Amino acid sequence: MLLIYLPKISQRCNYIFDYIFKNELGIEYTTTTDITEFERFPREKINYSFSPAGSGFFIKASSLLFENEIKEQKVNVAEKEAVKVLFPGYEDDLGFDIFSASFFLMSRYEEYLPYTPDEFGRFPAEESLAFRKGFLQLPVVNIWIKMFREALQKKFPLLQIKPAIFNAILTYDIDVAYKFKGRTLARTFGSVAKDISGFNFKDVVRRIETLSGAEKDPWDVYDDLKKIIFKNKIKSIFFFLLSDKTKYDRNLNYQNNVMKDLISRIKEFSEIGIHPSFYSSVSSEKILIEKERLENISGRKITKSRQHFLKFKLPDTYNSLLSAGITEDYSMGFSKLPGFRAGTCNPFYFYDLKSEKTTDLKIFPVTFMEGTLMNDLQPEDASQKISQLLKEVSNVGGTFISLWHNHTISKTREYSTWRNVHQKMIDEVLFTLSAS
Repeated sequence: MLLIYLPKISQRCNYIFDYIFKNELGIEYTTTTDITEFERFPREKINYSFSPAGSGFFIKASSLLFENEIKEQKVNVAEKEAVKVLFPGYEDDLGFDIFSASFFLMSRYEEYLPYTPDEFGRFPAEESLAFRKGFLQLPVVNIWIKMFREALQKKFPLLQIKPAIFNAILTYDIDVAYKFKGRTLARTFGSVAKDISGFNFKDVVRRIETLSGAEKDPWDVYDDLKKIIFKNKIKSIFFFLLSDKTKYDRNLNYQNNVMKDLISRIKEFSEIGIHPSFYSSVSSEKILIEKERLENISGRKITKSRQHFLKFKLPDTYNSLLSAGITEDYSMGFSKLPGFRAGTCNPFYFYDLKSEKTTDLKIFPVTFMEGTLMNDLQPEDASQKISQLLKEVSNVGGTFISLWHNHTISKTREYSTWRNVHQKMIDEVLFTLSAS
């Protein structure tokens, strides 16, 4: 049992200690505010305070974890072993306050402070400290924990620390399940008229072939994904958009038998979750309604969720998810840039800064969304970027979570090269899993 001395017990300390010691390092610990007890303790111990005291491992604390308010923070950034660190302290055993640094990023502290939202009301990647200081594409929290693990093992050779093991989850957002199938007659005729007026006769032919049953719908990639998932026994989750139609929610009607059949097909080989609609981020009622639709169709209790457009506001959206019975969220990523929005590639529980409490909502950070790469990179460069991110996650024994949409891995001409990028990613993930 590791003993930690700190000047004051706080919810913030309890939260980040649990994450780092219990979840990541597999170390049981207890805390004390009694310096005499700490000094007399004969075994492994850590002094997390503002000044050295006795023996043990010393980490100089900043004030962040002992506060109970949200305010502008002066976050100094330094470099240790070629990695950016926050809250540096050069006179201790680690060189920076790993607890405050990790908490600042994982709590998304900066998203509670004033910021200029993007065109969809989201917190922009460009306003994050990680982007401004150049470490967005590194899972720095996991890298820091790796440093901490090595420093602890050097200081306490008998301390048992669990190894970090690489994991991967394939996730797919089903915004529009099919290119041609499942539309009303009016919507189909309207699409045909639009194709003809735009001289897009190939889609007219494809639509007729699909609806007549002569050809498979171009966006029907589900049998191919089933083979990949079944054959390799890899974890996957499909998130279904089942909202009422809006400008930003263009999904097929949830009452359509085509949608019901697809959900029934997929739930047999993969986990499923709800993809709450664009406006759900400010409406707890919409989240609950859409979740219940998926439960009614699938006959399963739905506990997994990812926000459409990765659009959420802290802490409101996450608290709405909790109220709706969601226990796992997969929205923690930026829509325009790949990388680690919360600094970590591993799951963690959402800490509500406004209420100063740890919640039951487990956050699964997204490593990248394919759309962020398609906006700026050619397929070959995108593959290299994915390989780089995968390597970073593998190096820390983290969880690699990819986000794709069914249409981007279809066999249609405009997406055929991206289908190859997806397959290359699958091959690399499987190789990494076999090697870990």
